[in-house]
Amino acid sequence: MRKKHTEKKIKRINIVLYLYIFISIILLGKLLYIQGYKGKEYYDRAVRQSEIKVDLTSNRGSIYDRNNILLTDKEKEDVLVVLKRNFKLDKKKIELLKDITNMSEKNIYKKFESKSDLIELKIKHLNENLKKEIESQSGVLIVNKTHRYLKENLLTHVIGYINKYENEGVSGIEKAKDDLLKNQKKEYVEAFLDARKNVVLGSFKKYRNENLKAKNVKLTIDYDIQKSVERALDKDKKKGAVVVSNIKTGEIVAMASRPNFNPNKIEDYINSENQELINKAVQSTYPPGSIFKIIIALAAFEEGVVDEDEKFYDTGVIDLEGLKIRCWKREGHGEETFEEAFYNSCNPVFVEVGKRIGSKKILDMAKRMGLKNKVDIGLKEEKGGNLPKGDKIKGNAIGNISIGQGDIEVTPLQVNQMTQILANNGVYKKLYLFDSVLNENMKEIEKYENENENEKVVVSPFIINRVRKLMEGVVQEGTASNIKGLKGECAGKTGSAESYVDGKKLVHGWFTGYYPAKNPKYAITVFIYDGKSGSRSAAPVFKEIVKNINNIK
Repeated sequence: MRKKHTEKKIKRINIVLYLYIFISIILLGKLLYIQGYKGKEYYDRAVRQSEIKVDLTSNRGSIYDRNNILLTDKEKEDVLVVLKRNFKLDKKKIELLKDITNMSEKNIYKKFESKSDLIELKIKHLNENLKKEIESQSGVLIVNKTHRYLKENLLTHVIGYINKYENEGVSGIEKAKDDLLKNQKKEYVEAFLDARKNVVLGSFKKYRNENLKAKNVKLTIDYDIQKSVERALDKDKKKGAVVVSNIKTGEIVAMASRPNFNPNKIEDYINSENQELINKAVQSTYPPGSIFKIIIALAAFEEGVVDEDEKFYDTGVIDLEGLKIRCWKREGHGEETFEEAFYNSCNPVFVEVGKRIGSKKILDMAKRMGLKNKVDIGLKEEKGGNLPKGDKIKGNAIGNISIGQGDIEVTPLQVNQMTQILANNGVYKKLYLFDSVLNENMKEIEKYENENENEKVVVSPFIINRVRKLMEGVVQEGTASNIKGLKGECAGKTGSAESYVDGKKLVHGWFTGYYPAKNPKYAITVFIYDGKSGSRSAAPVFKEIVKNINNIK
């Protein structure tokens, strides 16, 4: 009996011992994790709690346009930085801040209600007397600060924005090139806090870290063309996107999305339903609608199922196994040639031609023209398009395919890639955004590779030129005749595409084309979110962009 009792006792002791060893191993592992893997992070946090640090630069490499015009880190201003814990507001201090900042008492109090311990106030007026008075106060710094982003918020969606606390890129180029841009040459003012969280007397110092060699990114974007594009979109407060590319090289010279946002106030848009933070040019897909008729025409000519002068009769509707597809002109266009049907963007005629081609050939042409896979210009937000799969193409689905509806979705960037191929007589030149990496002396230290050295023909120039003539006719006598008369003329295709968002029917407007019509220089794609009609919403923006570009000296 005693033996069994002893054995049980030993067993309990062993269990306790094993449990003790197990817990010790866990605690030791946790300690090693904290000291090793997380040590630097916790150290940095501790340091941050015992210092005030005001960055005078973004601590990131700059972004330049194709002509070395700064797109970031360009604007400087004097700023008053106030540490709330050492600067208790009273009547005298409020009057002093009012004199320096030109702010009202109400707005000053509002600033001091911020959760941030450091408050930045823009200096509007500062003479010697005011300077001496403010510098005599505890917890105040006067600094000359370089802002990361331009006040005009140019190229906002492409540049993207950063997490200011971690100085890490969150979207756009800031995210795509974060490893290259972050931790560059630094300038900052630093002050240390004592155990009571008061500023240590005499601890203010200005630092400049010159150990890091600056690396900057040069883009293919043209500052002046970018401004002209954004001005055209903002003229009538359009929502949507525009992409402009150089026909000869594939360089993206402008890209814009609307509505715009202020990268210095990201918190204002986090819960917004207005899609300000979405780059509609690359980040969202939309049905192409009638611009997809370019694909139908290319496939039809390549397969030899129709000629430009073949006649059709449009009654205004076509019934395809119970699916009724209507022409935008309710009574139809009557007798018209295929050429005229393209000018008129006549749905019933294109459904008839689509039936002749077959879905496989149509979708194969769409893939060749860049409407399936993403273009891949280096932005991590970029999406590819959506084309129906074989098992989904049944019965009357050919009807929706023929007019760019149903499961077909594309990005404006992909549409611009398609237009680039058309303007280049069937030669594929991949669109690209990044040109090179520059050092602090603006010398090129790395050239980004592009795939355009080995050109490839994806569609016969003979077929391409037949469709290009149709696109010229769209502007001269078709759905985009409202924009004809431009110097050098242009060519393109309108589109109105139905979409449903949260159960609500929207009709997006498209116009994609190139300019000039002969010997093109630019491919321009305009997408207007819920624009109702491509001819009325997107085509005028295209015209405005061309006019603005022509005015650039």
